[in-house]
Amino acid sequence: MPEALPQHLQLSWLWKLCGKGNLNSTYCMKVSISLTVGENDTGLCYNSKMKYFEKAELSKSKEISCPEIEDFLFPFREPEILWYKECKSKTWRSSIVFKKDTLVIREVREDDIGNYTCELKYGFFVVRRTTELTVTGMNG
Repeated sequence: MPEALPQHLQLSWLWKLCGKGNLNSTYCMKVSISLTVGENDTGLCYNSKMKYFEKAELSKSKEISCPEIEDFLFPFREPEILWYKECKSKTWRSSIVFKKDTLVIREVREDDIGNYTCELKYGFFVVRRTTELTVTGMNG
């Protein structure tokens, strides 16, 4: 019987990068990279322990960015990001627009409360980030 995977997997790498500088000098630096991989909650497209949180005020404008994706972007190419609400594709109302890696709600309503997931393809992988949006009343 296969072993169960942990709900979170933390991986780290350490590299030594060397190169040639001016006047044939050599320089080296150590680079450390960490990666956390989490299993999605049952029936969802995200792990609830790994989501982000944002607050918005009713009738105001709110931007939700696709966080921490810089390492998955290709230079000189617009990212192709898909957005979902509660893990489902949606026909967005006209007051919700998309700018690069950001979903913009021009006028926040109560039914905007929920989980917004951005999805970016990176090679053979899919990178997802989920942000839970809560909405407060005017000045509240």
